[in-house]
Amino acid sequence: YLPMLEEDHTWSVDVYFDPFVDPPVAYTITQQITVSGEVVVDGKTYKRVFNNDGETSCLVREENGIVYQIDTLNSDEIIKYDFTLEVGNVFDFSGFFYCTYYGENNGIVGELEVINVNTQFIAGEDRKVIEFEQGGAFVSEIWMEGIGSIRGFDPIGQMWDVSNDGTLLVCFDINGTNYFFNNATSCDNTTFGIDDNKKTAAVLFPNPVTNTSILQFSSEGIADSVKIFAVGGRMVKELSVTSDYVLINAMDYHSGLYFYQVYSEGKVLKTEKFIVR
Repeated sequence: YLPMLEEDHTWSVDVYFDPFVDPPVAYTITQQITVSGEVVVDGKTYKRVFNNDGETSCLVREENGIVYQIDTLNSDEIIKYDFTLEVGNVFDFSGFFYCTYYGENNGIVGELEVINVNTQFIAGEDRKVIEFEQGGAFVSEIWMEGIGSIRGFDPIGQMWDVSNDGTLLVCFDINGTNYFFNNATSCDNTTFGIDDNKKTAAVLFPNPVTNTSILQFSSEGIADSVKIFAVGGRMVKELSVTSDYVLINAMDYHSGLYFYQVYSEGKVLKTEKFIVR
């Protein structure tokens, strides 16, 4: 059995967002997932999981080909992966919660049956590959021993929380060696759907916002308004622009991920994410 939870492993996972805002803004954030450090819970030793925003609430461990996970907010242990499965076995994905990004399955994807088990040479090793299928729902899943899901660190990376359309594993790094998946050619595919010549229209600093940050525009008069959206697509604030900058105060927001849109005469000049801590 090839272990999955090694500290020299990094999972690069594209998270695809399509928030319900007007105008529509589809974008991608590549999350870099690592495991590091140890914590003991009920006599069992778990590793901590980190993404772009730092340590997550996930704790994971593996034993005899099975990867277990608990959430520090909910101490119930679940099976995240079971690499002992064979053809005909069924795995229940319902009630699953994610380490890659905030969200949970909420039962949308339930039981999937193993339809194929084989060995393939992947990322420099012969690995057991398990394929699942859920007939009527047209849902499929692939696990790779020592790596995890073809969708990323988390299996079935479809969160369906009105802002997220799914995830894909794009890069798996073993001690500095990159292996690409899903036709990716880069380990960071973060994009916010804007033209390169608009990227300097506004710059927020410092980012993350811990006190008061300045959203500086490239020149006075380039923008007339700024809209702030929560990650789910809900607009939380609209700011009028009367100079070459606006202030973003951390006290006006809950901690978390947001994105801002800079407007000029009703047109979006730039969309960018920021974090409030």
